[in-house]
Amino acid sequence: MYKLSSNTCIARALIRRECSQAACVAQVFFTRSFRDPALRRRAFTLVEVLVTVSIISVLIALVTSGIRGIFAAGKSSMCSNNLRSMGVAAHLYATNNRAAFPAAVIYFQEASSIRTVAWDFESTEGGASQPGALTAYTDHPLNAMQCPEFQTTASTSQPLTGYNYNTTFIGHEGFYPEVGEDATIQDGWSRVRMGVNASQQRHGANVAMFADAGYRGGSNKFMRAPGNTVELNTGMIHAGTNAFCHAGCCNACFLDGHSAAFSTPYKSEFSNAQLLKFVTDFPKNGFLSGDDCAYDPR
Repeated sequence: MYKLSSNTCIARALIRRECSQAACVAQVFFTRSFRDPALRRRAFTLVEVLVTVSIISVLIALVTSGIRGIFAAGKSSMCSNNLRSMGVAAHLYATNNRAAFPAAVIYFQEASSIRTVAWDFESTEGGASQPGALTAYTDHPLNAMQCPEFQTTASTSQPLTGYNYNTTFIGHEGFYPEVGEDATIQDGWSRVRMGVNASQQRHGANVAMFADAGYRGGSNKFMRAPGNTVELNTGMIHAGTNAFCHAGCCNACFLDGHSAAFSTPYKSEFSNAQLLKFVTDFPKNGFLSGDDCAYDPR
């Protein structure tokens, strides 16, 4: 049997003693660490974790709401600038056209179709659209005539801008071509209801020319007054309402050129529950006044 030398035995005994002492020291240290509050690391309780998470959630909500409010205010300001630019363009058009503002819409009979000439866009015989009369007086018309809050897919013939034009009293409104008594086609300016003459426009500071447009079906081009004295069609006027899309407000450009916001959507005296719900989508959309005071410049 192999025997260890005395030196080897002594070395092993010393190693065992040193390990035993190290183990005792470690045991004492860890025991004190868990028993001594000064040495023991304190863990978070469930209540503390929940409170911390709640505070962080509230802070995130406040920051998100603030950022959303800043973006909404920026869009509203951009919309007001757009409307003001459109008002300037309309007055420039009137300067070059015997004080007459652009027509709201006119229809011309072509060889195989009807060409629509609206205040914002015109449709060609093939159905494509091109900028209308007002855009010629507007810098960057595709931006200036597009409400930043309005999102839609443009139609093939007449794209929408998110704005409408006071058609009841200011813009001339054409009617579809028809065959006259002399068997000729009556179209264009021969089939137009004229707007209020410039010499009769006395309340420009109170009358909206352009504004945010909206009804249940989306946007519209032609702003209608609630009095129904011109259209004589309750369904039509309720489809020509305005959108209160900027934090519950509707931006508008007035006849005298300034822009401001309406804060209250109104009903017409001809409104009923069905028209307000299924045509206008009130109070998301509505009239700018209960009567024609915000529309009629006379």
